[in-house]
Amino acid sequence: ERLLKQAEMTSAGDSAERREEMEVAMQQVCANIMEYCQILLLQSSAQAQFTICLFSPFGSEPAGRDGGRADLTSSLPNMAYSRAPSLGLVLFLLKNSAADFFRFHQSHRQSLGKLQSLDQLPPEELKELCQGLVPGPGGVEKISSVQRSLLANKRLVQLINNRAKLLALCSYIIETCLFVLWRHLEYYLLHCTPTDPKDSPLPGATLYQSRLADDSFGSLQASTGRGAISRLKSDMAAGFGEALQRKLLEVESLYSQVRSRYTFIQALVRRIRGLLRQPKS
Repeated sequence: ERLLKQAEMTSAGDSAERREEMEVAMQQVCANIMEYCQILLLQSSAQAQFTICLFSPFGSEPAGRDGGRADLTSSLPNMAYSRAPSLGLVLFLLKNSAADFFRFHQSHRQSLGKLQSLDQLPPEELKELCQGLVPGPGGVEKISSVQRSLLANKRLVQLINNRAKLLALCSYIIETCLFVLWRHLEYYLLHCTPTDPKDSPLPGATLYQSRLADDSFGSLQASTGRGAISRLKSDMAAGFGEALQRKLLEVESLYSQVRSRYTFIQALVRRIRGLLRQPKS
């Protein structure tokens, strides 16, 4: 989001269509990153106990400033293992994508409603829709009402298509975030063998030790202490609460109404919930 805000500041004079294209591009970047993470996990092993670990076992989310979204670059833990991104970042992206989905869904519905009742829209709203499609100052005032209706129709179709792309991207980001969370939690909570500092052959080693399992992919194979696993479970249980779970299930329900694509959101939510409810060993 920080990059999107910077792009908007540098292109304040650009058209609304240009800003919408940038928003789609930024969501596409997030989707590509999470898809790549999912592919790496799937290719590493079909079983969680032999999987690679791309994210470190820390579930706390980055702290936001002034109630806004967090600045990820200033919120990472200042520790030796902070080079490995934490699962808290995945949870952070999951929550933001769910919030974005509902925002885009509301805008999508509003544009559909306006398109269906285009003849009943007041003149001022038609003029607003035509802004940016007519060159020159006062250009909207110079065209006929028929032309305004045609341009307003074109603009609403643009908005609907833009929001449809964003809804698809948000849904996909949510699904891949859930998969990454589930695969890591299954490893850390069920298959990870906890280690303590005294078990390390290196003096002054931290609880969390990581090494590159494959230099070409930069994937991480991780081991961690009992305390870190306990904190991971409690942080994730707090962050992945019932309110978020209900939102995610609503995302799947709403998206299935506008697209026939089947998602695995409900199944992944159920699996993560089951892992977090596992009794302590």
